[in-house]
Amino acid sequence: MIPRALRGRATAPAAVVLVLLLAYVLLWPAVSPYDSQAIDLDGGRQGPSLAHPLGTDQFGRDLLTRLAAGGRTSLLIAGGALAVILLLGWAYGMAAALAGGRVDATMMRAVDGLLAIPRLPIAIIVLVLLGFQAQNVWATVLALSVGGWMLTARLVRGHVLTVKTRDYVRASRAAGARWGYVARRHVVPNSAGVVLVAALLELPAVVVGEAFLSLLGVGPQAPIATWGSIAYEGWRFSRTREMALATAAIALFAVCANVLADAFGDALDPRRGPAA
Repeated sequence: MIPRALRGRATAPAAVVLVLLLAYVLLWPAVSPYDSQAIDLDGGRQGPSLAHPLGTDQFGRDLLTRLAAGGRTSLLIAGGALAVILLLGWAYGMAAALAGGRVDATMMRAVDGLLAIPRLPIAIIVLVLLGFQAQNVWATVLALSVGGWMLTARLVRGHVLTVKTRDYVRASRAAGARWGYVARRHVVPNSAGVVLVAALLELPAVVVGEAFLSLLGVGPQAPIATWGSIAYEGWRFSRTREMALATAAIALFAVCANVLADAFGDALDPRRGPAA
């Protein structure tokens, strides 16, 4: 599936850019000569130089290192939220599809109602209920997870309904196998692809959601750095370069993830052509 997904003109470059961005975020803070949290007021607001390729912020922190550290935190939040979203969505969607009938219809109407509520207000409400002192990484993970699992549930449910109609599933049922065995033997292994697509679809939404929460001042609080908080600090202190760098990192990550999600969706559906 992966080689076919990477055949498109845009997908291979997107995969390369995403890998390079991840490598920068994960590796650079470990090898950088600067501490992303170290304050040097005498070196604040410097422009790009050999010592600081992206310059420094208002507190003298190296922006190249701080951007990588912020990206690491943003991806930690995204990874945690994504794990919860996929677990809830996968379990709910599979339960609805296997139950069928009125149970399935009732469960999916509930999901439709929840989908009508924008996820950002849900996240804000959760963070407000938790309180200002609880606005940390794991509170943000919880807030982004609560309103983000419904689309995954719909994707998994639709895929499981398709798998249920296949001959090998019908043969297992005709032989007397229970749905629990059928799910373990056939449905779960065949759901890996759609879960991967759901993860790539949700990943940019979670990263952008964290950025919006930070811009509104309800995300992780200082001294924790995220791409969203760096953009917020750039806007707050009239530092266009900081805001532009953080925004560009978020946009680049979101675009690449969306391109790959579309490519893997094409690869999973033989009726669709390869990604452009």
